[in-house]
Amino acid sequence: MTDIIFRRASAGDYPDILVLHRKNLFSNLSDQSRQNGFVSIDMDDSQLAAINEDLAVIVAVQEKLVVGYVCGTTQEYSVQFPLLKHMMSLYQETFFQGQPLSNYHSFLYGPVCIATAYRGTGVLQGLFQALLAQIATRFNAGVAFVAKDNPRSLRAHTQKLGMELLTDFEFNGKSYVMLAFTVPPLPHS
Repeated sequence: MTDIIFRRASAGDYPDILVLHRKNLFSNLSDQSRQNGFVSIDMDDSQLAAINEDLAVIVAVQEKLVVGYVCGTTQEYSVQFPLLKHMMSLYQETFFQGQPLSNYHSFLYGPVCIATAYRGTGVLQGLFQALLAQIATRFNAGVAFVAKDNPRSLRAHTQKLGMELLTDFEFNGKSYVMLAFTVPPLPHS
């Protein structure tokens, strides 16, 4: 893990990100492979570029190979996606640390994907910390969703990253769990 670099993605990283993404896309995996985690929604390089411009795409790179990535987007950008728009419509009635999610200045976390050989090695935590460092001055909370049939991802986000389970919701016949986390302010130097 020591030779992995966490940094903001560049356009040159997009082909590697998409190879990793599609290798782990729900629709491209067998039922057995899905037990090790998956990403739910496909994307292309123009969407990656838009996400990176909107907020951030962070990559984990080892010897010039992208071994993981995480995306973060603003609510304003995310509203164009029906699943995310639906989830955000629940913010007023969904409570996080005693107040509605709508009271927070939040961003959307995800998707995130880590190459199979690197899962459980700390890459997820490294990506998360690098993303938080990019956005810390702009937001006080982050919101994510995980498909209910993706228990590995749910465990990773709650146990390794400390995200709080908030509520279940349905969209297009599929069940999801909404999670949230606080964005700590940058330490003063």
